[in-house]
Amino acid sequence: MISKHVLLRCDRQRAFALFTEQAGTWWPLDRRHTKDAASTIHMESGGRFFERARSGAEVEMGRVRVFSPGERLVLDWYPGTGPEHPTEVEVRFETVDGGTRVTVTHGPGAAGEERFSARAAAYDRSWELVLAAWRDAA
Repeated sequence: MISKHVLLRCDRQRAFALFTEQAGTWWPLDRRHTKDAASTIHMESGGRFFERARSGAEVEMGRVRVFSPGERLVLDWYPGTGPEHPTEVEVRFETVDGGTRVTVTHGPGAAGEERFSARAAAYDRSWELVLAAWRDAA
């Protein structure tokens, strides 16, 4: 299990919107799956989670399981394991002095412990980069 925290200097609603609606404006280029710096990243309350390049090409990144604005987001996460064996990402938002504390927990989910463990170091490095970029965007 990976657990990461970041303090964002904005309220919970803004933090949630930055992650679910505006990730394409700040998500690190080397963590994008279309390799298009202008791609958009979508996390829809109806379930879709994908990246779309300017060309229109889409990469399914996962599935949104819980979409509770300003509170909690739970995703089936396909990178590294695919849609047949997704890992699970939970993002929680908590009001603290100075802004919002976001906790990202990434665990085995349906992928199982063995598949997750094989990718855990890469996931850990990726979340460090993503959370730093998110903090800078806030």
